[in-house]
Amino acid sequence: MPLARYESIDESLKTRILDVSKEEFGAHGYEGASYNKIIQKIGISKGSMYYYFENKEDLFLTCFLDEARSAGMLSFEMNKLSEVVDHDVYWDSIKMISSQQWNDVLHHPLFMSLMRQLVSLGSDHPIFRKLNAECEGLSEYGELMSLLEHGVQIGAIRDDVPLNVLIRMNTEYEVWLLQEIQEGRLNEQQVVDKFFEMFKQLFEIRR
Repeated sequence: MPLARYESIDESLKTRILDVSKEEFGAHGYEGASYNKIIQKIGISKGSMYYYFENKEDLFLTCFLDEARSAGMLSFEMNKLSEVVDHDVYWDSIKMISSQQWNDVLHHPLFMSLMRQLVSLGSDHPIFRKLNAECEGLSEYGELMSLLEHGVQIGAIRDDVPLNVLIRMNTEYEVWLLQEIQEGRLNEQQVVDKFFEMFKQLFEIRR
């Protein structure tokens, strides 16, 4: 992920770095995109780029997470659930939120392009371990944990397996769903429905 110095640079330069990089990754894929060409198009020196990112992998993940925010993938709307105490209302709300998220994401072409590139690398690729680690440090991850912990408190979410383990299992399933839609074996509505079915199967308390 970006080095600490990246956060202090001018917003216009950040925007240019992200816009140019996303365009190159979108046009040529992760493997095909040239880090050197990206640097040249941004118009900064190679030394400056390495001052902000360690390598192409870190740059790609920064682009991916920035676009995930734009697509609404990292928004969990905790405020809508913080007062819910009924088990069924909680799960109805989760279904509504997840459906909206997936519908937004599936109609966000640039994010889907970056996601397809990530999925094509395979979940065993080191980039996935780095992505998981980075996601767990995001404020949005804390919001998701708060949402799930509230579910535990009201008896809607299981507490016999650590939540972070369940989240990682769910992420693996998301990757599989995206592979399926990419290969044409599932349509958009099937992906939305199957995601919620698996999420509930993983997280719902055993009655």
